[in-house]
Amino acid sequence: MTTRTNRMRGVAVAVIAAVRHPLDVADEFADVQEATRRHRRAHRCGAYAYGEGSLPATVAAAVGARRIVEVGTALGYTALAMAHAAPHARVETIEGDAEHVRLARAEIAGRGCADRVDVLHGTAESLLPGLPSDGYDLAFFDGFTPTAEIVGELHRLLRPGGTLLAGNLILGPSPAVGRHLGDPARWRTHSLGETALCVKRG
Repeated sequence: MTTRTNRMRGVAVAVIAAVRHPLDVADEFADVQEATRRHRRAHRCGAYAYGEGSLPATVAAAVGARRIVEVGTALGYTALAMAHAAPHARVETIEGDAEHVRLARAEIAGRGCADRVDVLHGTAESLLPGLPSDGYDLAFFDGFTPTAEIVGELHRLLRPGGTLLAGNLILGPSPAVGRHLGDPARWRTHSLGETALCVKRG
């Protein structure tokens, strides 16, 4: 990802954050989000924490998730939030950057969640096909920009009635992604701006 694209993403995320704070919601992992910001500034990398961990956490709790797959770990902010909100869930989170994997594993172990949160090192394209079909209650995409291939794999992984949160839709995914997420034969979908909330049809 180029420096220019990183800057553009930062501006877009800041604009969204500035206009969507009608409630003050407690964030048990705000320090991990802040650590992610510090790491990104120091290393000029693509480590971004999702704007508010309360959304994936609340969805994980609402669906009673027992198995969660996440694309885009960064330093583990949303993986921890979902694991905390769904205490019986196992979270498998995918991260391509080896340093981010190391830091995320340390954060997760430090919170006593290493037995329930697995940080998988690799790309979504290489790792998702090896995961079991219909095995997940919740999928959360917070990588850079979703592709049709990744969205298709997440659809395959979810059980009927399973939920997908697809983030970063402001970063210009291909029209094929929009067609997939908006396909009523596949999903019941609601747009939350940069994120789509999609429930897999049976």
